[in-house]
Amino acid sequence: MKRWLMGRLPTREKLLSNRWLQPFAHRMAHPLLWHFNRRSIARGVALGLFAGFLIPLGQTPVAAMLAFSARANIITAAAATLVTNPLTFPPIYFAAYKLGHEVLGERLSSHGDTLVRKLGAWALDFAAPTAVGLLLFAIVASILGFGVVHLGWRWWVARRWRHRMKARQG
Repeated sequence: MKRWLMGRLPTREKLLSNRWLQPFAHRMAHPLLWHFNRRSIARGVALGLFAGFLIPLGQTPVAAMLAFSARANIITAAAATLVTNPLTFPPIYFAAYKLGHEVLGERLSSHGDTLVRKLGAWALDFAAPTAVGLLLFAIVASILGFGVVHLGWRWWVARRWRHRMKARQG
């Protein structure tokens, strides 16, 4: 699986030679942005999940820019944004609305007859709870993603050490 995925992704050299990325190529050559280690992967997952939940459109470039500035793995940050895709988008936004509605409480607006009041009522009734719910999802998912990557990486390394020790003994 890893070999298949790595064969499909553009190489670092191809990305750095892209004419649109030339102004940033010298900064994008930093090894932490491309190296797969525990810290850069955990940062990339956290930033990708944050952007994936919080930003409805253009989340992959935003996650890549956040990863660029935080010295996180860019590929992991971009891949983690796929948590919201056309299949998961409706249930996530519905759950975010429900959570935001619970956090904000009852309807905050009073309905009027003018268009401005109706738009304001819509914003308070639907958009505000959804935004609050998405913000909470983004924060919790980022923290959980960061922690799961660290714990999973630690488990994987410990497992490899145990196998190595058993191979040496037997």
